[in-house]
Amino acid sequence: MRFHWIKPTSRACCIAGVVTRVHVGKMTLDQAIDYTLSLERQCKNSHLIPKRELQSLKRDSKTELERIRKSAGAVPAAGGR
Repeated sequence: MRFHWIKPTSRACCIAGVVTRVHVGKMTLDQAIDYTLSLERQCKNSHLIPKRELQSLKRDSKTELERIRKSAGAVPAAGGR
């Protein structure tokens, strides 16, 4: 057996889960990736993930976190007249 994503959208779902766990759950990026993959909701054989895929997943998760942090700072407070 080898590592594989269950659906074409599974990788994006995994990144969303990682970002959520880091942002809300106060986990580190590595902890969130390990936990999200270990659930095996989006992938099979998570313990066999190739190093290149793991690095790519980490890079894309960091990019998404930065995008969210930048956009959160740009939103004005509600009701601020």
